[in-house]
Amino acid sequence: MELMKGIKRHALNYPGGLMHYYDREPVFKEMRVRRIRGMIRGMPLNLVSAPGVFSGEYIDAGTRLLAENMVIMSDWDVLDMGCDYGVLGIVAAKLSPRGRVIMMCTNKFAIKLAAINTRINNVGNAEVRWGDLYNAIQNEWFNTVISNPPITAGLELNKRLIIEAKEHLKPGGLLQIVVPKKLRSRFEEILYSNYDAVERLAKSGSYIAYAAKVMASSAHTRVT
Repeated sequence: MELMKGIKRHALNYPGGLMHYYDREPVFKEMRVRRIRGMIRGMPLNLVSAPGVFSGEYIDAGTRLLAENMVIMSDWDVLDMGCDYGVLGIVAAKLSPRGRVIMMCTNKFAIKLAAINTRINNVGNAEVRWGDLYNAIQNEWFNTVISNPPITAGLELNKRLIIEAKEHLKPGGLLQIVVPKKLRSRFEEILYSNYDAVERLAKSGSYIAYAAKVMASSAHTRVT
């Protein structure tokens, strides 16, 4: 399959070594292309993955929780920030057939996988971009920004991801993220301090999914 050959050719450009999934150009010692099949919201997903991305062997519980519960209307413009190999963005694109999805990640290998996965899953309304947080988004606004943020990259980066999302949301827009329960107090403080309304979408196991809303009013209100 030509898509698989493309993944392997890309991988051969990287020497062996240590890596983090949020690195721009992760390195790895061995190339093992994996196929992942799953079902989310009644939609079958067929994905390819490989070393150098987050949860490359299966759809992780946090991503699944957000994918199953995020609010996406059929004509929404969606930004998937930190898309990795594309699970959230692909689901969002299928839920918004009359809208569009921009999928972004700082990991250059991950966005190649995401682009391949959009083709495998017949998603024609999604665009994959490389970027460092929001630097590849210029004069574009979205109904929602969705993200399973890179927790191990540190609180400061994740704080920027949350706060700077506001600059790219339409009035009434939502930031929808999932975070580990053990860190919920830190993330709730950031959300409540920067958004007009915050709601817990769902919780399961070790994760909580949130929706944080930007409204015309500057008054900050907690929604429980």
